[in-house]
Amino acid sequence: MAACKQCRYLQDQACAAHPLARSSLGRPLAPPPLGACFIPIVEGYLEYLRPGMRVLEVGCGSWERLRRHCQELGAHYEGIDTAAASFGRPTIATRLENLANLTFPDDSFDLVVGSQSMEHWPEYGCSLSWGLYQCFRVVKPGGRVLLNVPIHFHGARPFFLGERESIRQLLEPFSGQIVLEAWGHPSAPLPPLYPHPGYWRLRHRPAFHLDIQAVKDRALPRVIRRRGLNHQFLAKLLMYPPSYVMYVALRKMGFFPKLEIAE
Repeated sequence: MAACKQCRYLQDQACAAHPLARSSLGRPLAPPPLGACFIPIVEGYLEYLRPGMRVLEVGCGSWERLRRHCQELGAHYEGIDTAAASFGRPTIATRLENLANLTFPDDSFDLVVGSQSMEHWPEYGCSLSWGLYQCFRVVKPGGRVLLNVPIHFHGARPFFLGERESIRQLLEPFSGQIVLEAWGHPSAPLPPLYPHPGYWRLRHRPAFHLDIQAVKDRALPRVIRRRGLNHQFLAKLLMYPPSYVMYVALRKMGFFPKLEIAE
């Protein structure tokens, strides 16, 4: 478990990764310990790369760290995203397509990486199970699927509520080698972050990042739920527990404070 005090980006009792992430992405971020853990996590992924490898980044956005390392190392990079721009910056995608309709052939890549994207798959008509199927379909036997997501912040229910066993069960049809590692929890000496003050189900549950790593060592399952809802607003609404939808409605009416952070 990578607590903040163990992270090399903790410098002078502050998160040095946060201004770096804000500068490289060009947009506001949630405050530490949540906003920037993806930087040291992805730097850990780079250690798996070797010259000549093929790498796919799912939901690549505009952050160039993985692509740049592939170029420097002599690995082949591909990236997909659903949009040509992300927060006003051009995406680095080599193909504009939805993970639900991934067009790469089977066993095409040595690594599949998804940084801060998996929690949003259902918003774009791709169930978590089907998205994982696509990732494991295109990675070679023995290859790795590397994903990182925020916990207790936003996105699909298992991540929003921090249901780690449910997350592991999603991966088990594809892999017998699964590692889930929390980053930024515990956060001391940084104060814990509670993004939804007043929401009773997440009381005393601070937000953090989860690094998800799995090796493709099982045959692909035959039956996987292919799609989620195509209506983005409704899909996003249904990702959350009804109690949270009620909480948001009450918060908009002024019954609970709202923490102003980028989502």
